[in-house]
Amino acid sequence: MDARLNTRRIAIFLVFAFGISWAVALAFHLTGGMQNTVIRPDLAPFLMNYIFILSPALANVATRLITKQGWGDLWLRPNLRRGWTFYLAVWLLPLLAMIVGALVFYLIFPQSFDPDVTVARTQLAVFPSVAQASPWKVMLFLTPYVMIVQAIVGGVIAIVEEFGWRAYLLQRLMERFGSAGMPAGWAEGTAARKAAVLVGVVHGVWHWPFYFIAGMGLDSGYFGAPFLAPLAYLVFTCSLSILLSWATLRSGSVWPASIGHGTVLGTSMLAACLLKGAPDPLLGPQAMGLISGLGFVALALVLYFNRGAFAARRETGSQSVQAAVVANRS
Repeated sequence: MDARLNTRRIAIFLVFAFGISWAVALAFHLTGGMQNTVIRPDLAPFLMNYIFILSPALANVATRLITKQGWGDLWLRPNLRRGWTFYLAVWLLPLLAMIVGALVFYLIFPQSFDPDVTVARTQLAVFPSVAQASPWKVMLFLTPYVMIVQAIVGGVIAIVEEFGWRAYLLQRLMERFGSAGMPAGWAEGTAARKAAVLVGVVHGVWHWPFYFIAGMGLDSGYFGAPFLAPLAYLVFTCSLSILLSWATLRSGSVWPASIGHGTVLGTSMLAACLLKGAPDPLLGPQAMGLISGLGFVALALVLYFNRGAFAARRETGSQSVQAAVVANRS
């Protein structure tokens, strides 16, 4: 891989990914914010969210067209037969990380815990018999519902982001850090780890407009607003990126990352269902909080410092990640 061409592709990708999304955010900001914008206020949340999240996928396509890269390494094959364990991992591990983070958060801030789970009851109002049940029954009903529905629906939506972050930028950064040519064991060493962390930084900074646009609910109401929460958010996105990049590289597919992305959104909602009052964008209880995100940080550290976590698979009878890449290019 030509290093200059690789750098050019990364630059073009970032220009499109940030240019499209931040232009949309700036348009809403300059026209009164999300609640008072003159740009179809009834459709503002839809336009902001869905045009925004489309930008990484559009950047992937645009970069390939401009640099004549081709379409061989899209990583869209699900590879279920070989990678099912990683689908399972990114489905269950976010739930475990959320439980750890929420437990720490509510132990530190017991006054924020709602034993009657009022938020959950409100969300389940369409099921009166469930909404009026005991708190534990409410959560026992809501948890599998969120885990299944959010993993599927959220995963389908998240693919447009992951098609950019994990299926394109991660690969280009690995080439930039020394994995060009992708020989046997190409995901070993520091290249994959560096790329995973840097994708997390890019992903987090890309989200920053949500913290500065009036009406998004993340721009005030916490210590150090509006600047500390965007910085703290990078801790979460880097932790999440290590998990999702690990699953992507080991499975040879972007779909586990998409499922994991959707599951994180769902489990974060579960933590918020136990909250009394408004969430704190800086501390929690949602996954991006500094305290409630400790479970994700711990999980990321385990993967990051495990020398074999990002290694290509070598089990007898199974293909390596390199083979998956070759298959996706064919």
